[in-house]
Amino acid sequence: MTQRPADDVAPKANRRLASLGLVAVSLVISGVLLEIALRLLEPLGVQVAAQIGRRDPRAVLIEPHGDLGYRQRANAVLHYQNGTTATANLESYRGPVVTRPKPPKTFRIILLGESTTHGWGVNDGETIDAYLRAILQNSVANSGWKVEVLNLAYDGYDAYQILERLKSDGIPRQPDLIIVNTGINDVRSAKLEGLVERDGRTLIWEAELSRIRAERERGGPTLWVQVKHWSYLARLPSVVRQRQRVAVDPGLAVQPVVFPEAASIFVRNLERVDSVAHAHSIPLLFSTPPSVIAVPGSPFLGRRAYHLGTAQDTQAYRDRLAEGMQSLVGRLAAAGHTVNYVPHQMTPDLFLDDCHLTALGNRRMAETFAAAVQPWLARATTPRTR
Repeated sequence: MTQRPADDVAPKANRRLASLGLVAVSLVISGVLLEIALRLLEPLGVQVAAQIGRRDPRAVLIEPHGDLGYRQRANAVLHYQNGTTATANLESYRGPVVTRPKPPKTFRIILLGESTTHGWGVNDGETIDAYLRAILQNSVANSGWKVEVLNLAYDGYDAYQILERLKSDGIPRQPDLIIVNTGINDVRSAKLEGLVERDGRTLIWEAELSRIRAERERGGPTLWVQVKHWSYLARLPSVVRQRQRVAVDPGLAVQPVVFPEAASIFVRNLERVDSVAHAHSIPLLFSTPPSVIAVPGSPFLGRRAYHLGTAQDTQAYRDRLAEGMQSLVGRLAAAGHTVNYVPHQMTPDLFLDDCHLTALGNRRMAETFAAAVQPWLARATTPRTR
């Protein structure tokens, strides 16, 4: 067998190295160009680029709160797809910061709920709390009293998150009245088999919350988190995986099994909310967010993460939660607790989707709440005669 001359091997090895180097340089250049393209396409609203832009792990707009929960990060600005924005103040809630301790001649309301109460898809001046604040303040004009409404609701909250937010951020601010408007997101929990109280599976951002908690314990983010913070390209695989999961999700086509624990846990958490309010002698108003999902001719019948099967199935479970809330209010009122239920009537034109309201819809909600609040406000602001 003839042996290849040494002077022939070296050039071929050099050519291989040159080829590999050229491939490496090409990959680097392609990566840089793709990175630039993604950054340029994001402001134009291209879907994939926008999804990648929102995947910055260091720009998460929530923070862990309590043992099992979250709230919006202080001073965070949430951009909705319809162009509206929601701004959190420096104390992690939407709206004006209130003074602690509560000043004299101040009637303070705590508003608790989900994205429907937080104000999904509307600007800061178009939320339930903004309209309620203005309506009630106008009703006590020239009295020397100030009305404050704190919006401690947030996107994705269920009844347990509401309870935790009330205890940690609500009660310390000395409310004169509490409004709880909820009954949408606990429907989502009916998909979970073996649901228990304080169940981490109910947290829609649990992966991010776990990461943030780990970073706090570790003293900082991992190298990979830093890379994903600086590079759009590094975030691309997670977006692709998410899109693949959505594409093959059997829940989009198959009727899921509905587990009964969610409704009973929902009512128990509302009962705990009442226990907190009753222990501090604070009047409590319960309310169910309006829903248009099963209204004949409704355009909002598409699937959502919080839906159960068909629109009718989802609405039926929402009605079940509302009935549980109303039944609880009846039992609590009979036991002498200061609690009431506030119903709402909305037409389909007041909805952005099946449960989130337009600015006008939020104003209608505020008007209904204002009427329910008026007796308590009048009692507090009317001078007492000896």
